[in-house]
Formats: sequence, C-alpha cells, structure tokens
Amino acid sequence: MSAYLVGEDHLDLLASAVEWNREGLFVVFYDEMLPPRSDLPAERGEGNYYKGEAHASLIKDELRAENKASLWARYPKDANLFWEGRDDEPYRLIMRDQATTAQILGALACYEYQACESNTWRNSYAFAICQAIRRAICSGISNGAWDYERPANLAERVRLI
Repeated sequence: MSAYLVGEDHLDLLASAVEWNREGLFVVFYDEMLPPRSDLPAERGEGNYYKGEAHASLIKDELRAENKASLWARYPKDANLFWEGRDDEPYRLIMRDQATTAQILGALACYEYQACESNTWRNSYAFAICQAIRRAICSGISNGAWDYERPANLAERVRLI
C-alpha cells in the first residue's frame, strides 16, 4: 500500500461535518482510547460535543496529525517528505451544498485508508471522529429515522429452487 497526506480541502471537507450537523459532532471517548494528538479538548466519559468553526478547526488539526502519524508508521525514514515545504492551512468551511453525500463518504473512506497505518489507529481519537462523522451523515440522510419496517402491501419475491 502506498500512503499519502490528504490535501487541505479533503481535511476541510471532513471537518466541515461539524458545522453541517445542527447539534454538532458527538465523539465517544471510551476507556482504551488514546487522547487526541492535537489540542482538541476531550474529556473521558460519555462523550464530547464539538460545534462551530473553532472546533472544526481543531478537528482538522487532529485528523492531519493522525494522517502524519500513519505516514511515520508506514515510512519511518521518509515520512517528513510528504509534508516538507507544505504549510498547514487554516480551516475553511465547505458549505453543505458544495459537496454531495457521496463525496464526503468517499473522502472519509480515503482518509481512513491513509490514516490507518499506525498500530494505534483503532484506538485513536481520529478514528472516533471518523465514526462520529459517519453517524452524523447517516442521521442526515435518514432524517433521524433509524428503524425499518417493511411497507404494507409490499410484494414478496419467491425463489424457485
């Protein structure tokens, strides 16, 4: 697998999920989880709510830090070449109508693939952020309706063996 540091727009898109969700982003912080690698405030317990531009900026920093940790794990001698000469840009909101649900889910899958090389990925705070972003997107798609009940008068398919 080759790995790379995702772009600033990519990180902005993921961090923008904080501002897209009216209630903010809820991140569960369980006992085995490692603390954030960045300055993102996180309290152990039931979870942390993040809301607004300031938190979105810190989430972007956290995601970037975990991506870098993954590159250090994958390429211990050469990881700094991935960001040499590249400045970390401040967070810039991407409005909800500027990205499709498919684009943000694709960006999330790509980020997770690029950030998963460290031995601590599954216990990282960035991993929990990714789960929270996915939950927020799913809630937005389903309008909070998580239960499924087969519609009345739905024809059943029959298989002939």
